[in-house]
Amino acid sequence: MQRHLLIALLPSLNYRLMAGAVSKKGERKGSLLEEINIRSLGLIDSATIEFKEGFNVITGETGAGKTMLLNALSLILGQKADVDYIRQGQERALVSGRFRLPEKISEDLKVLIQEHEPEIEESAILLSRHLGRDGKSKAQLSGSATTASTLMSFADQLIEIHGQHANLVLTKANKQREILDIFAGQGLSIALLAYQEALKNYQVLRSEITELKKALGDRDREIKSLEELVNDFAKLKPQGSELSQLEAQISKLESVEDLRIASLGAQQALSDEEAGTLNSLHSAKKSLTGAKGRDPQLDQIADAISEKLFDLIDAASDLDRYLDSLSADPQALEMAQSRRAALSSFAKKYGNSSDKNEALAEAIDKAEGAKSRIKDLSGGDNRLAEMGRELEVLRAKLLETAKTLSSLRVQSAKKLSSSVTKELVELAMAKAVFEVRVESKDGDSDDHFSPFGLDEVSMLFTAHSGGELLAVSKAASGGELSRLMLALEVVLAGSYPLGTYVFDEVDAGVGGKAALEVGKRLRKLAMNSQVIVVTHLPQVALWADNHILVEKDSNGLLSSTSIKSLSDQEREIEIARMLSGIEESEHAQEHARELLDLRFSDVG
Repeated sequence: MQRHLLIALLPSLNYRLMAGAVSKKGERKGSLLEEINIRSLGLIDSATIEFKEGFNVITGETGAGKTMLLNALSLILGQKADVDYIRQGQERALVSGRFRLPEKISEDLKVLIQEHEPEIEESAILLSRHLGRDGKSKAQLSGSATTASTLMSFADQLIEIHGQHANLVLTKANKQREILDIFAGQGLSIALLAYQEALKNYQVLRSEITELKKALGDRDREIKSLEELVNDFAKLKPQGSELSQLEAQISKLESVEDLRIASLGAQQALSDEEAGTLNSLHSAKKSLTGAKGRDPQLDQIADAISEKLFDLIDAASDLDRYLDSLSADPQALEMAQSRRAALSSFAKKYGNSSDKNEALAEAIDKAEGAKSRIKDLSGGDNRLAEMGRELEVLRAKLLETAKTLSSLRVQSAKKLSSSVTKELVELAMAKAVFEVRVESKDGDSDDHFSPFGLDEVSMLFTAHSGGELLAVSKAASGGELSRLMLALEVVLAGSYPLGTYVFDEVDAGVGGKAALEVGKRLRKLAMNSQVIVVTHLPQVALWADNHILVEKDSNGLLSSTSIKSLSDQEREIEIARMLSGIEESEHAQEHARELLDLRFSDVG
């Protein structure tokens, strides 16, 4: 399977979208690959390849090592290192590339430069990779140690890799949308920023509403709990010491008969006519009355007996009254027990202490503060309603900006379709039709709003007049896909010229007049950008401003690749080889001269 690799060294997509005016013909503002140095990589022992502005072509026989140049570039750009790339007999390989920075540096690239502070000489930075046979690799940024991921971060801002196969660019929906947005230019980029700002505002407020609803839900649950406490308190009307009082009351009511027996026993002990305590004290007092005044000590004893007698008389009276009041009351007991159960339940539900009396006191305190808490929690519904109205306004704005974006894409899709179809005619595909289709969701659901709008962009193609338009991945052959990709890049360069394009086998499956047209379009692309092409076709190579030859030499033991830029005479020889396979063929060299002269008479 032939490979189709397009690597475009250019400002990032965001920078491309935000770029201002289109450059004038011949005016280059993008990044530029100036030089690659290679040591011990594949068949390459040592090589320095200088690239010029305009059209650079790389040719050589199959197996000479052209692909290793692209591997070297991938390493420089932070891609995964493979020890198999290291030249046989060597322990390490070194690859470096010097890139001239674009005149207008994107904000993201500025941030990277400020963060890593690479040394910049004559507006250029140096990206390097060292590969060891032990599998370890080192990365450098302008001579300072860094990581491969850092090189990749710079690459993300300086280059855009469309994929190892050209059709990857055209088969991914997000890439198709990116291509359309690039073509649409600054007007769409401004509309996209407006849409993304509207989307951000809408999503932020929607998130705030969700959080408020959650908070209000928690609030509602708390209010409901507090209202239940207030209602329970109002029904029960508990008092702080009521539970302990009830315990005493219940204890008494449950022990009436025992209390009666004990009281009667005490009463009998005090009042029995024969052996009662009162009668005994009366007799003692009476016996001492006759001796009163004769001995102070005995008088004191008599007074003490009199005092105890009076106390016992009072106690006997209390016992009489207590016995009169003591009676069984099952109804009162039941009511007291029921009240105690209600208070205990209330204390357990709303109090925290393990002590019932303390828990009841806590519950009463909570109930007394509940009304105030409910008042504090009330409100918030008005704010929610207000935010809901604000969200409706933001959604309307979001939908408006999305529709503006869709309208611009539809307009640009028609222009891009027409422009690419015209380019395909120039590439010897007179019957081909290319169409960019924009289908927009209605926006009824929030899920419809992606970071890039409501639109789904697809690219369709047919190589034949009247043929069914199908997805490019299904409708285009390898050669057709190569030319379609090239046509797209030529059209995009007309909207915004980029820095450097690197094409590997972009002319695969193409020959004859079609190959000649591919070369002409590449030369056209090179008028505003640097173009580097690896090709086997002389019809493509003849249009180059700088011709680089990759050759394989062998000493019988080890093969080596040499790389050099060709003089005009050497170009004739190489073009002749590409035409006939025989460098010395006089007829082929004459044909080569004719082809090379053609590029001066027709530059497309």
